[in-house]
Amino acid sequence: MSHLCPDRRGVGYSVGRKLAQKGYDKERLPQFDRIPSSKLQVLPLIVKFGLAGRSVAVFTESLGPQRHHGHVALLVNEHSASAAEMVAAFASEYRLATLVGTKTAGRLVATSAFKVGFGYRVVMPVATYFTWQGTNLEGRGLAPTIEEPFSFEASVQGRDNQLERATQILRNRERGAAASASAKCVGSAISFFRSARAAS
Repeated sequence: MSHLCPDRRGVGYSVGRKLAQKGYDKERLPQFDRIPSSKLQVLPLIVKFGLAGRSVAVFTESLGPQRHHGHVALLVNEHSASAAEMVAAFASEYRLATLVGTKTAGRLVATSAFKVGFGYRVVMPVATYFTWQGTNLEGRGLAPTIEEPFSFEASVQGRDNQLERATQILRNRERGAAASASAKCVGSAISFFRSARAAS
């Protein structure tokens, strides 16, 4: 997510049951805003967030401007869940990317699994995830900016129609930006020559 924007922004937050019952301020939750660069840096994070009871706010790292900013498309579908859905929701809320494909899964609840014997496990929800603007996508999913269902026919031909559509959108946007910049240059030149002629 940090590669989608130049500055520090709230991505989303998860809240455990105890804190949800007591009430909370998302700004005061333990903050995760830096990916560790070494395994040693992971240990303090385990302690910090282990004590937080599954409640944490996620922020971007403020990596600065990048050439690809404003020229990003993300492919999403019914299999986009968990962290993939968090990234898609973040990009959508801040309009950092065009989402192409189909509606996401709507599976963001943090869970814990417990062995119950005979090879079975019980999986229970332990925290709810909200986008920074407070949207809970659990069970609802996220609609793409551009709807492009998977095409079985295209896949048989060795093509990815969703990737093709995303690429087409970005290329059209670049052409539009180039044409707009060219028109501005022509407009500036005309204004300059009009000014020069009026001065003479």
